[in-house]
Amino acid sequence: MNKIRIFTTYLLIILFAGVTIAAEQEEVAKPKAKLHDPAEFQKVIDEYKDYVAKIPPEIREEIITYRKEIAKINKHKKILYTKLSQASQNYLKKEQQYKKKLPMNRKNLISIDPQTTDTQKDSK
Repeated sequence: MNKIRIFTTYLLIILFAGVTIAAEQEEVAKPKAKLHDPAEFQKVIDEYKDYVAKIPPEIREEIITYRKEIAKINKHKKILYTKLSQASQNYLKKEQQYKKKLPMNRKNLISIDPQTTDTQKDSK
């Protein structure tokens, strides 16, 4: 009797795993909705307009102010970047390429200080 329960449980686990994998593959296989149909495109626009109409004016003003401040910051960042030497700009580009390759939790190990070693970091 115990062997039958174990076997049944085993089959249920395999079945559940198969269904889960199949569902995940369907989600991956589905392309993102592209709005090629003008009617669908207009429907999304109308839904967005309805949503925005429900937003209180003070929130809209706050968002507008936020976006203006972000635009100022981005403009300032561009100005600072253009003031860098070409070698520094190239370094930043290369560093970004390496950071994209690393896992998120390991990026804090990157240091440009050549005197800092891993053993010194561990002792801190």
